[in-house]
Amino acid sequence: GANEPLRRVADDIVDRGWLVCFDEFQVTDIADALVMKQLFEELFAAGGVVVATSNRAPCDLYANGIQRQLFLPFIPLLEARCIVHSIEDSKTDYRLAIGN
Repeated sequence: GANEPLRRVADDIVDRGWLVCFDEFQVTDIADALVMKQLFEELFAAGGVVVATSNRAPCDLYANGIQRQLFLPFIPLLEARCIVHSIEDSKTDYRLAIGN
């Protein structure tokens, strides 16, 4: 099917290690948005675990993007499969706390 190439990529990623990390996760165009949606679906189906940092909550990803309605089904998947932790109100700047 249409997802077959991304299924193979996801299987290969999970075969190498089940934990996938993204730093500064963001979505800036519809092509990336659609590929990300399919890749994450396949990663989760293959047993992968995703950890990501982002300056945006899942519901704010690709906000105001062209054809965002095509991306919207990805948001509930992220919210269902990922635990979102906001450090927005933290008094600690964790970027400066490394090594302390």
